[in-house]
Amino acid sequence: MNLRVIEAAADYTHLALSGRLDIVGVGAIETQFTGYTASRHKPAFVDLSEVTFISSLAIRLFISVAKSLEANQARLILINPQPNIRETLRLSNIEEFIPIVTGKDEALSACKA
Repeated sequence: MNLRVIEAAADYTHLALSGRLDIVGVGAIETQFTGYTASRHKPAFVDLSEVTFISSLAIRLFISVAKSLEANQARLILINPQPNIRETLRLSNIEEFIPIVTGKDEALSACKA
């Protein structure tokens, strides 16, 4: 699992994840991911286009960060998951808490909604 910072702007953070978000992958990025997202108290966009597997631990991590950000009037937004990842997210009903969009422009718009 790899976490890459695309942009850490003054008003948002844009990250990209790649690899498998299984127990090992989540363990490898959880502290760093939380530091770049929840700890900044700014909207966070997470590109999932290179994630090949997602587990319930990853979904729990996303919901935990989203709740933390929400307490600071910010949002976590997931960007461009592969079809199999999107289907897993859909089945978990995560979109009730976290928007899933296709690109950064749409993520910026979702922040303002």
